[in-house]
Amino acid sequence: MTQNNKKNKYCYFGIYEPTEMARNQILSQSLEENGMKMIKCVDSSKSFLKFFNLVKKHWKIRKDYDFMIVGYLSNIVVPLARLISRKKVIFNALNAMYEGEILDRERYKKFSFGAMYIWSRDFVAFHSANLILVESESQKKFLSKMFLIRNSKMKVLLTGANDKVFYPSEGIKKNDSFSVVFRGWFLPATGVEYVIEAARILKKDGIKFLIIGRGMLREKIEDMIKKYNLDNIELITEFLPDDVLRKKMLSCNIILGQFANHSRMHRTIQNKTFEAFALRMPYITMDSTSNRELLTDREDCLFVNPADSEDLARKILELKENSKLQEKIAENGYRLYKEKLNPKAIGIKFLDILKHN
Repeated sequence: MTQNNKKNKYCYFGIYEPTEMARNQILSQSLEENGMKMIKCVDSSKSFLKFFNLVKKHWKIRKDYDFMIVGYLSNIVVPLARLISRKKVIFNALNAMYEGEILDRERYKKFSFGAMYIWSRDFVAFHSANLILVESESQKKFLSKMFLIRNSKMKVLLTGANDKVFYPSEGIKKNDSFSVVFRGWFLPATGVEYVIEAARILKKDGIKFLIIGRGMLREKIEDMIKKYNLDNIELITEFLPDDVLRKKMLSCNIILGQFANHSRMHRTIQNKTFEAFALRMPYITMDSTSNRELLTDREDCLFVNPADSEDLARKILELKENSKLQEKIAENGYRLYKEKLNPKAIGIKFLDILKHN
């Protein structure tokens, strides 16, 4: 397919390296695996100097590429990309900065000056791009309403998982006790507190919890563990190299997703979903509109009621006691990954989007 596609060089434009953040890294890898060559134009200077540097760098390569991709979290330079490039500008948005900073991390109150500034940056970025890549149909509806974007300008491209980092291995021994792992940011939207509550409920059932992450709710999480005297939880808050992280995850029996009853969670399909599938591990996550776009309850995952630690505990216990269900969910998830969610498949999907838009 890629040999017949005349567009085989693209400019990666942004304020982050293409190897930073899964969304950027996996898309870059997926295009490389489909025969595309990247021409990088990146500057991460903290001042306005980055804009001048990007213009200077771009001038040298302006005739050398077929289209431009502005990287994830590079919202601030999308207008500049549109201004200086004569080629199609594709913004790998995933979501809006407003969601992460205001709705998720609650950095500013909704109608404060700070919130309106972030909203305006998103608005200008979205309307500057020729094409916007988002993570779900639910996200498209939200962005269309929030930022007045026509639906046809946005296309769903799932993130997938890096198969050079996340892959199954029969050689990694499972922990002696039945174990579940939660990996992610400690934020209001992720619902890590429900994982702590589930660990409290299951304390006498011989189930161990590995929690890997950091973020604004770290102190709250540590206080909960101490308050409940949860010796069945291992908490890791430092950065883990990819190989160490993979082995830690594979030593457990189940991977946990997100669980908060938060509006953001009904528009996102978390990275850990793709990682669980790539590792061929059973996956439990909350029932949401966006998750139902990809996942099927009791086929490739187990759904949990949002913000319901008791239901989460029940589902963990059910999987512990049902090895056949564990195997079914793990195999079906892995099959879905091999068909649609690996880098090669993501790249084919992107090129199809590009061809028809």
